[in-house]
Amino acid sequence: MKTILIPIDFSSTSSKALEIGASIAKKISAKIVLTHMAGIEEGVLTRTTNFEETLYHTKLAEKQYIELLKQPYLKGILVEPVLQKTLNFSSINNFAKDIDASLIVMGSHGSSGLNEIFKGSNAEKVVRSSEIPLLVVKENELAFAPERLIFASNFDEEACYAYSKIVEIAGLLSVQIELLYVNLPGKEFISTIEMDEKLLRFFNKVNHPDPVNAIKTVNRVADYSVEEGVFNFASLSGADIIAIPTHGRKGLSHLLNGSIGEDIANHSMLPVLTVKI
Repeated sequence: MKTILIPIDFSSTSSKALEIGASIAKKISAKIVLTHMAGIEEGVLTRTTNFEETLYHTKLAEKQYIELLKQPYLKGILVEPVLQKTLNFSSINNFAKDIDASLIVMGSHGSSGLNEIFKGSNAEKVVRSSEIPLLVVKENELAFAPERLIFASNFDEEACYAYSKIVEIAGLLSVQIELLYVNLPGKEFISTIEMDEKLLRFFNKVNHPDPVNAIKTVNRVADYSVEEGVFNFASLSGADIIAIPTHGRKGLSHLLNGSIGEDIANHSMLPVLTVKI
């Protein structure tokens, strides 16, 4: 049985992630592991030194778990709640690997301005550290019934693993996958011939049965940034999910170079599936 990990803080956003995770679990016959994330931002649990306060938060979480598990959309799904008193963003990745999770589903409010630069959203930080495919959803998602998934990439050979995982997940969800290349102005611009050569190398690397035909299926758009190109194409094509590889940069590299995957996950109104390169 496959396992879907869903970090929750009992907010309406994480409840939406659970609802979407439940629909996926039913579709692919997976079980759900819930891990309690309360206190990550506020430090409620991590700063606790008083035994009575720790016990109070533990009992409160247990009560919230009981209420959450009564949701009708969880009927017929094996759900395993796990309460962890201390949990940081890198430990979500470790926990996901420990339970052999196939997918993490996480809700996000997004962030903007200085908060985004210096703090970022919780989901952004998980995008940065997770080695497990991560689906980031927003509370605005009314009904999760995806039919079209866009895989946006520069089609460098390092993205081959991400492509394979996303094709696998698209198959499990029974969604049509569309490929997208965003051609940027300036020094990053490449000609049609150069793009064809890059795509041919990529599809040969992933052992595509018909690499020449695969090249023809790649949608090519020109825009001022990858993010703008992805969002504009997603809007025009009626996409339901955006999928993108991410480097998961950290420290100074992240501060200087940023992450397209994080930005798209943070700003997109559509669910975003990220796979770490």
